[in-house]
Amino acid sequence: MEAKFSPVVKDVITYSREEALRIILAETDAEDVIVATTGKTSREIFEYREERDDGDHSRDFLTVGSMGHASQIALGIALASPKRKVYCIDGDGALLMHMGSLAVTGSLTPSNFIHILINNGAHESVGGQPTVGFRTDFPAVARACGY
Repeated sequence: MEAKFSPVVKDVITYSREEALRIILAETDAEDVIVATTGKTSREIFEYREERDDGDHSRDFLTVGSMGHASQIALGIALASPKRKVYCIDGDGALLMHMGSLAVTGSLTPSNFIHILINNGAHESVGGQPTVGFRTDFPAVARACGY
């Protein structure tokens, strides 16, 4: 199924962040690495592991306090461990903060790097202030950067 994007994509949202995270994590293998953006995403992954995986956090890198840096941390892990899939779970606010990271990742194109963006149009972890996430064509920006 091909995703369709428009300048305003708010109507496309069908899952809460927590639901999306549960689906993503359920589809990963035991040897895969998860690097998550700061804030609620990292906290929800931590809670998921406590609840579902007996508290095994050994393959998670939760970037608490490092907003916007998850993709570059994930990129470094992917380059250092080419036989392991590395999932970067990013947020719209964090990606907007460090959009230049897309160009770095796109220029290196590691095949084991999977970049997932959860766009809820808000900096939810710090009070719900709106972002321009619903007005940003992230797939077009990523393609322009070499994704």
